Amino acid sequence: MNFEKEFGRFQKNLKRGTYKALIQKFGIGTAVVCAVLLGRYYMETSRAEEAVEQLRVVKEAAKETGNDSDLMIGDDNVMAEYQELYSENPDLKGWLTIKGTKVDYPVMWTPEDPEYYSHRGFDKQESKNGLLFMDEASDMSEEGGNIIIYGHNMKNGSMLADIMKYKDRSYYEAHPSIQLDTLYETRIYEIACVAAGNDLDQLPYAFTSIADLEAEEVIETMINNSIYDTGVNVSYGDDFLTLSTCDYSEKNGRLVVMARRTK
Repeated sequence: MNFEKEFGRFQKNLKRGTYKALIQKFGIGTAVVCAVLLGRYYMETSRAEEAVEQLRVVKEAAKETGNDSDLMIGDDNVMAEYQELYSENPDLKGWLTIKGTKVDYPVMWTPEDPEYYSHRGFDKQESKNGLLFMDEASDMSEEGGNIIIYGHNMKNGSMLADIMKYKDRSYYEAHPSIQLDTLYETRIYEIACVAAGNDLDQLPYAFTSIADLEAEEVIETMINNSIYDTGVNVSYGDDFLTLSTCDYSEKNGRLVVMARRTK
């Protein structure tokens, strides 16, 4: 009974505007907190991008000047532009670039802790952006396999956010190829399929090696589920590259771009 009286009194005061000032203060306070958090988010992501830009500067400078001290891993020479970066962090396995987009990032690989770089920068410190990282089972040296590279879909457009634009066929037509540098060579891939959804069984995560039993089925499923027909013919035995990021248009959604190696 007391509760009913108090609730009735609260309703009357609410209608009279008794709590108007308090509500306004609460609203302003909430807005300030949101603005602070949003500002902090963009500041942190901007700093992460600045750190990557420094890596780009080091890479391009080394590429232009070359390096007399050849760095070898096994029997393979590391390309000049990656020698200094690899010496700084041997988790580096390559560099991914899509010309005309913001995608221009190092690719990391830590099979013992696959998502290590999902929340760390090149210096291994905490980072909201993280870096691009390879699936633990991916192997850049295998022929006929599928290299899967993951990256965040950041609100500021960094990391793999731009591949969301491949839902639009005209964007694909303007950016049909992907460059993946390993530490030893430059590879070119042509985009063959673009698919989105939250049914992971319909996406190419089960295929990394040509020996995978699901390989042929994955390739066929991707062709059938592609948002549009690119006209690029693919078949079992081709070298594949798959980029994957979150698609926030649906719960637990993913957007994947699958490409076939041409060079």
